[in-house]
Amino acid sequence: MLPSIESVSLIELDEAPLSACALPEACFAVGTSSGRLLVFQSEGDLLGVSEFGSSVIGLVASGDSVVAATSLDGVTALQGETKWTVDVAAGCEIIVGSGDGVLLADGAGSVSHISSEGEILGREVHGEVTGLASNADGSVTAIALSDGRLLIIEQNGGTLHDSAAADDDVETISRMEFRHDGVLMVCRDSLGMALDERPENRLECWHPQNGLIHTTELPSRTTSLLPTETGALVGCFDGSIIRLEVGSKNYEEVARLDYSTSSIIPWEDDLLVASWFNIIRMTAVGETIWSFEHTGLVTHLLDLDNGTIAALGEAPAGQSPAPIVILDPDSEPRLPEDENFDYEELRPAGDTHAGGLSEEELEAADAPPEMAADTAELMGALDEEMEILTEAPSVEADLLEDLSASARAINLPPIADAGDEKTTEADDDGTATILLDGSRSYDPDGSIESWAWQDAKGRVIGHTPQLNVRLPKGVHSFELTVTDDRGASVTAITTVRIL
Repeated sequence: MLPSIESVSLIELDEAPLSACALPEACFAVGTSSGRLLVFQSEGDLLGVSEFGSSVIGLVASGDSVVAATSLDGVTALQGETKWTVDVAAGCEIIVGSGDGVLLADGAGSVSHISSEGEILGREVHGEVTGLASNADGSVTAIALSDGRLLIIEQNGGTLHDSAAADDDVETISRMEFRHDGVLMVCRDSLGMALDERPENRLECWHPQNGLIHTTELPSRTTSLLPTETGALVGCFDGSIIRLEVGSKNYEEVARLDYSTSSIIPWEDDLLVASWFNIIRMTAVGETIWSFEHTGLVTHLLDLDNGTIAALGEAPAGQSPAPIVILDPDSEPRLPEDENFDYEELRPAGDTHAGGLSEEELEAADAPPEMAADTAELMGALDEEMEILTEAPSVEADLLEDLSASARAINLPPIADAGDEKTTEADDDGTATILLDGSRSYDPDGSIESWAWQDAKGRVIGHTPQLNVRLPKGVHSFELTVTDDRGASVTAITTVRIL
């Protein structure tokens, strides 16, 4: 078990957050799909609510204001009250900060540069935009298009670089960020349809004046990107977090998680990483300091600049919205105490289900199917009409024996199936009883001799195909190892989430 920390506070929501940004004075803003803009203090107090007629698709802090982009109602800057509004007929798609203003992509393929006073400084049509980025002072803009094309543009609208995707492949741009020195980092991905030496996943470094200066191959598609003083940290779809240094063709794997990362932010000399339901603090070399489990899939990590962060998550479909969690990353980590809870195997007496199949059920499952009476008569009639061939086989007997012996020597491993992942509500006592079902496991050329269930601590908790366990709230993983009659073993994993 990994050390964890306690939350500072929880902020309950009545709908899922769609967008968020940190604001000055330890505040933050949250936008929702119903068109509400909520502003909170880090202590959890609600400071203000604004209502729009459509979804708040993006939020940007601009000075002391928050700029909200909506799907149908344009762009609005608020500072307690509305400062200015810019109508966007085609609806807003993407908004990012640019100097003291914002960049906006709309549904018509236009990109607009809007000042902090609501003045449109420029607007150009480029096509379907999938990504925007701006350097620190807003003088250079990067635009990613749906066809994989990259545009690097000056503030006055002049094109510095136009990098098209390969003609013989399908490419996309998954992430873009400017470094502090003005170099643009672009993560590009392709389907690998062209058989050549071009990497399917790569990070490109672009200098605004000198163009492409560096390319590094990545292990998989990029899901998060954090520029650093000496290069970048890249979170990949395969769960790896890698460190890239300027000028190096190689990368260093810092950590490998079970799931991809949705966000990486710096914290002192360490990193805060959002991955699946977890927020993890790790050292620069990938050592985990603590791991906090959110009730939702973590979508945003906001540094509130007062020693705390806000973590926002998306609850699984059909579940109540996940609360906003306020954390102090410098809290003292602690190990969960084993005696707080232990798995309980439920084996009630009598004929009710006892967590595994009965001896009679196992024998019936392994036995060949019984032949019905009318089927036996039919097979007898067929035997009378069949012509029995007694010609000598065309292959020598010893060769057949060799082939048969070779076939018997090959053992196909069993197929382990730990069952589907499950999500369920806890009972009044905060626990729930779950059936772990590995009965769909089988051996293609023999039989399964043993089953072994293990929990996340590596403890063996059962030896039957099916097993009942009582679990507390949280996310729990289990491993099922099945072994066949010739000693081959295979392991499968399943996850249970108790709300």
